[in-house]
Amino acid sequence: MKRFIDVLAVLLVLSLPAMAQSGYPSDSDRDYAGQWQGRISSDDQKEFNEHYKKWQEANAKNDQHDINKHAREMEEIIARYNIPRDTPFETIATGNGYSRHYDVREYQGRFSKDDQKKFDEAYEEWLEHRRKGDRDDIAKEEGKMQELMARYNIPRDVSYDALASGGRGY
Repeated sequence: MKRFIDVLAVLLVLSLPAMAQSGYPSDSDRDYAGQWQGRISSDDQKEFNEHYKKWQEANAKNDQHDINKHAREMEEIIARYNIPRDTPFETIATGNGYSRHYDVREYQGRFSKDDQKKFDEAYEEWLEHRRKGDRDDIAKEEGKMQELMARYNIPRDVSYDALASGGRGY
């Protein structure tokens, strides 16, 4: 029995650092331009925001049970919309419970042929740099896309994937 308790104590000591680190994105993590806002239905956005608020409160109290509970709820919503799992919660949450909804079709096909090609190239590079986690190059490619979007009066929070031609033939 004493040996069992000793082994349990060693396991507990070894697992403390892992338990101290949450696998969930923290409130201080950053993403670029909040491109995920507006892609979630208004009901799911409202539910996400409620869980986000409770998750923040649980973080303030260091209540691991509630932190994990609300993070799982938010991750379920994230999974439904095929948003990358490492996207910080703050980039999805909105202040008023609802997000602006654009009909992205309104903005598709606006670029000239040359600008569409530039946007698509920057988008592909941006995806690659996100995959690698290279924040400097992510920002550089995002700057190129945002510059093109501004030239065509496309709001900053219209998602990049909606504007990339993706073989649509623009």
